[in-house]
Amino acid sequence: MTVYRKNVAFFYTALGASLLPLVGVAQTPTTGDRPLLEELIVTAQKREQNLQDVAVGVSLLSGKAMRNAQIKNAAELATLIPTLNVQASSGPSTSSFNIRGIGTQAFSPAVDPSVSTMLDGVVMGRSGMAFLDLVDVERVEVLRGPQGTLYGKNASGGVVHIITKDPTPELSGTAAATAIQDDEYRIDGSVAGPITNDLGFRLTGSGVHDDGYAENVYNGDKINGTESYNVRGKLLWQANEDLEFMLSSDYSKSDCDCTALSVRSILAGPDQQNLLEQQLPVVPSKKNQNVNNDQPTFTHLRSSGVSLTTNWELNNYGLTSITAYRDWQSEGIVDFDDGPTNPLALSFPSPPKTDQNQFSQEFRIASPPADWGSYIVGAFYFEQDINTSNATTTSLLEPLVPATTRTSKTDVTGKNVAVFGEVNFNLWQDWQLILGGRYTYDELEYDTSADKTDNLIFPPAGDFSDSVDDSDISPKIAIQWDIDDDAMVYASYVGGYKGPAFDTSLIAGGSYVKPETSDAWETGFKSRWLDNRLLVNFAAFYAKYKNFQAQSSVDDPDDLLPASLVLVNAGKVSTQGIELEVIAQPSVDWMITGGVAYTDATIDDYPEGNCSGGQKYRGECPNGYQDLSGGQLPYTPKWKLNLSTSYTIRLDDLPFHVVLGGNLRSQDDVLYGLSQDENTKQEAYTIVDIRATLAGTRDGYRVTAFVKNVFDTNYASLIYANSEVLLPNGYIQYVPKYANRTAGIEVRYDF
Repeated sequence: MTVYRKNVAFFYTALGASLLPLVGVAQTPTTGDRPLLEELIVTAQKREQNLQDVAVGVSLLSGKAMRNAQIKNAAELATLIPTLNVQASSGPSTSSFNIRGIGTQAFSPAVDPSVSTMLDGVVMGRSGMAFLDLVDVERVEVLRGPQGTLYGKNASGGVVHIITKDPTPELSGTAAATAIQDDEYRIDGSVAGPITNDLGFRLTGSGVHDDGYAENVYNGDKINGTESYNVRGKLLWQANEDLEFMLSSDYSKSDCDCTALSVRSILAGPDQQNLLEQQLPVVPSKKNQNVNNDQPTFTHLRSSGVSLTTNWELNNYGLTSITAYRDWQSEGIVDFDDGPTNPLALSFPSPPKTDQNQFSQEFRIASPPADWGSYIVGAFYFEQDINTSNATTTSLLEPLVPATTRTSKTDVTGKNVAVFGEVNFNLWQDWQLILGGRYTYDELEYDTSADKTDNLIFPPAGDFSDSVDDSDISPKIAIQWDIDDDAMVYASYVGGYKGPAFDTSLIAGGSYVKPETSDAWETGFKSRWLDNRLLVNFAAFYAKYKNFQAQSSVDDPDDLLPASLVLVNAGKVSTQGIELEVIAQPSVDWMITGGVAYTDATIDDYPEGNCSGGQKYRGECPNGYQDLSGGQLPYTPKWKLNLSTSYTIRLDDLPFHVVLGGNLRSQDDVLYGLSQDENTKQEAYTIVDIRATLAGTRDGYRVTAFVKNVFDTNYASLIYANSEVLLPNGYIQYVPKYANRTAGIEVRYDF
């Protein structure tokens, strides 16, 4: 911790610090008094605006920044955005985002995330849908804190909006190939241009082959690898100067054995020696990545979608319609016992499978600016159907009792209807008053059918169903003072809402979870300095949540089944903190950005919280419950810091120039469980990445050599206690690939 605190102090002092990691901000050569930094455009308030003029906490990450930092998928966005964290799980399908301490993992099909994820204006109903390869991306916008007014019920924590590149009026494109150690290879490319004077296109594709970086010593196979490919197409029809249509379609498929969880520790007691022997030659440790599993672990994902966006300028009013359909499938298995012997003799004749499809429609009208102000109003409709199925067999009691098989199917339907609006009033001089609100109506229903061959071990068979409807009004009020052309201050209050849920997991059995509501206050300052060579932004926030929805580890009361993550209402929580951002460009060739965020996310009132399996085994939770009031919310380090720099060395006599750059990210200790089990804590760590690029002066080629995690710093993105019956007092983890020093090279050509 001492080293970490020194790092924070050093970079805070040296940079002024920053939360906004815009490594790839566009730059313009200096001509007279022309500023170096170009205008940064966001759509955080459903219309294009300058980032510095928006009274909302927004982090913007450009596509160029992601390419420079070798950010290849959505999970890695958190490495450059301090307030964004990833709640990792046993695979991408059940991972989710966390902003300012708020996030909900969705292990049950009838549970929505707290952070809304969007692709080109289309809401994604499942968190796992957003964990895709980032190919041909224009920018990513991260809206921090509740965004219920304009973005709805799934935005109680914030919004992550991925915006891809559009067709271009002239022929352009890119092609790239990347080789990374441990036999990982990537290719991606795009081409865009006109078909006719009024019709343009863009076609994008990518493919990944990764053998994996760890080993299953049971059979010698490499694990935690991936095979995937992605394609996306866009057609832009400019019907006339006031009317345009954008048709977009995408498809992605991923097959991976990325759900292998390694043993982190076994806190040995009198009855633990046999478990230690099971793991040999795998040695449990914080750095362990290998497993000794006799069952396959895999995740198969498929995602597709189509959308039509219509923009119509009518008498200076902007009319927008977004019609979209998406389909998502997930199938996967985790080896629960983490060893070559299976205490429950579990097998999966039909692996757990989820099939989700959704339809959404949004209409918006944006008024033209007037002396009094402007407004935006709209309506939103969302409908989704989710089907899950699985079959589990145990032969634990053979030959006395035949093997037990339980099959189940769950159908979930959900509907969301909303109307929303926001009005900006120009008050005296340079003051603005912003009033907004959203009315939301929710319907949710589930139906489960379960069969089994006997009445032992598994929960009862039968048909179970339930339904609920709910409504909410989310208000917003903000005031903004434009001090001058280069500075503004704002203050806001926003109400948030997250609809009701049912947890249909095996142990929860369809338990009802109340809606989550929030009240959030924020004040901020945005400014430009030194002829727009320096941006300095600051935000302070406080939010409180009632009936907070969170995943909690729960053991089977009969200790017959593995521990399960169950959705609960974790009482009242609050989150508060500060965010300071800086972007500096001392010269046309030198860019420096960084970020620091302090977040204190606290459980205010939760007297009957669940315990981890390890806590129960050690007798720390004799009644199976504990008072978690005053504890910290998981996946949220109090301090998080990032620093990025890029410097161009121009060589007059050579046909190329050299670009040197690097990233640093550092974070405080973080808990990976609501139970406050100290053994699920990841200690503070600091990661340094470096890169060097040869870029053609006249041609569009770039050759980049990079090293991620230069100092080979180990960390886990997931730690949790296993069940008492499978691995008593044992802890397992997921160690990502870039928790190791990793080198690679990329060749790119742009035309």
